[in-house]
Formats: sequence, structure tokens, C-alpha cells
Amino acid sequence: MPKTPKSAKPAAEPKGTIKQVVIEAFTTNNVITNDELIATVKAQFPKSAFKDSHAAWYRSQARKGLLTGTPIEIPTRRQSKSGN
Repeated sequence: MPKTPKSAKPAAEPKGTIKQVVIEAFTTNNVITNDELIATVKAQFPKSAFKDSHAAWYRSQARKGLLTGTPIEIPTRRQSKSGN
């Protein structure tokens, strides 16, 4: 009787890593906000500590092409600072 590998997984399962979820989010919607990105990650990984600073880091890496090997075109979001 042949053994089946324990690592065999069903085809319809959540993304394997946060990185994969983030890449898909950026390629689907390159103007996604940090809040939307956090919600997307938390939907797949509810116990994740993913927060605003993580979203900003992934956005920076995606722009440089360090996530996929090719830069992802993401518009720069300029925040106005009051009191200047």
C-alpha cells in the first residue's frame, strides 16, 4: 500500500504566507490603503500582529522590486502635515 505524503494539501486553501497575500493585494489594487492591507492580511491570518508599520515596509519593498523581483507601480501617498 503506497503512502501518501503528509504534506499533501487541498487545492483550495488560504495563501501560504503574509508576503503572498500582500503581493496579491498590491497587484490587484496598487492604491490599497494601509488599513485595507491590514484587513486583508488579518482576514487570512487573524492572529497576525500585522500593523501600519508592516504595511509601509511591504509597500516600500514592493516599489523597489524586492518582493517579486520586479517593481510594483504603487503611487506615493503624501500626507499633509498641519501646522507648517
